[in-house]
Amino acid sequence: MKITIRLIFLFAILYSLNSSAQDIHFSMFYASPLNLNPALTGVNECTYRAAGIYRNQWRSISAPFNTYSASFDMKLLQTKLPNDIFGVGAMFVGDKSGDGKLSMSSAMLSASFHKGLDKGHRHFLGIGIQLGYTSKSLKWQQLAFPAQFSGTDFDLSQSNGESFTKPKGYFDLQAGFLHQSTFNDIIGMMTGFTVYHLVQPKESFLGDKTVKLPMRFTVHEGLRIKAMKNFYITPNFIFQYQNKAKEINLGTAFEYHMQVPKTEVVTSIGGWYRLTGNDAAIISAGIEAFHTKLLFAYDINTSSLKNATSSRGGFELAIIYNGCFKNKSLNVPILVPCPMM
Repeated sequence: MKITIRLIFLFAILYSLNSSAQDIHFSMFYASPLNLNPALTGVNECTYRAAGIYRNQWRSISAPFNTYSASFDMKLLQTKLPNDIFGVGAMFVGDKSGDGKLSMSSAMLSASFHKGLDKGHRHFLGIGIQLGYTSKSLKWQQLAFPAQFSGTDFDLSQSNGESFTKPKGYFDLQAGFLHQSTFNDIIGMMTGFTVYHLVQPKESFLGDKTVKLPMRFTVHEGLRIKAMKNFYITPNFIFQYQNKAKEINLGTAFEYHMQVPKTEVVTSIGGWYRLTGNDAAIISAGIEAFHTKLLFAYDINTSSLKNATSSRGGFELAIIYNGCFKNKSLNVPILVPCPMM
């Protein structure tokens, strides 16, 4: 069984080294807004927002895959742009994959502008850009290769027969679009579209200069529906496409709002399903108080790998803090229909 698992992950590593790489993803895509769409920069219920998210996956069958991100964004020029939104932000992303410690780190800066389409602050159309630098590394000495297989096990003291080079870091560019509408006191909608890796940077551990990181396209849609007093439904959908790989994730969350002394408490529970390849069912829960949101999600593996993982996929933890400057002139209501964003 251990040999079979090693071969599975060896194939995955070799495939990623010899082909175009693909991006990280979070099940709680709505909990990492600057990863989802640079046009979400500055789009929050208050003045500034700090967010962090951590994902741990496949601990049950190998060294776990760890992905994490932290971001900060805020609105600027609110007194000079009372009907519009101008936002700036910064984000860091890190990822460590498997036994060979395939690592990625990325630092990004983003900016967005949203034009108010009416005087009632109910409709906005915006664009965002994101520019940053990414580097990757691989501890190939910790990997086992076919040339080291003895017939029963791997002998890492033998030559692996591979020739690795350290890929250079690269600059990256993303662009996104966002439309927000609050139709009435009952329903609101958010629609976004993002294109990642507009410059298609080159990256290869084998010195192949023809290997480029392909563009990724994301469409996301969210609704916020007030079903009854203090009770909201927030269905969401995301579709991603990169290098013939597709991901479809849809589901909904249910929120209950209640007033307690000095704050409002919001509790949330939801469910999603990653449809592509019958990959995973996702359960989520969250709580918000004093402008701070704590979120949790767990993936239940339903793919062909479920026997090896005992249906255990990964878990995510996220925290989001929305801070408000006390200035009565800065009163631009922003719709954020994604659950607990």
